[in-house]
Amino acid sequence: MTASTLPPSGVEQRLDTIIHLLTAIITKDMSRKDAVLMLTSAGLAPIAVAGLLGLKQNQVNVVLYDARQAASKAAKAPKKG
Repeated sequence: MTASTLPPSGVEQRLDTIIHLLTAIITKDMSRKDAVLMLTSAGLAPIAVAGLLGLKQNQVNVVLYDARQAASKAAKAPKKG
């Protein structure tokens, strides 16, 4: 049995609970898009973000893709001034 297949210890379960509670508090008034962008900008992987927000990884990836497309489009738009 490897470390990744062992059942979580009591400490790991408590830390997981704390992480989920903090995520719920931080993202409670955010849209799904804003929550995904905030958590990924904090360094969490899309699979972790999906787990924390109760989404599928593909849903997180779609939000990230759309955000990159919008940023690219905004960067290419002519500046008003």
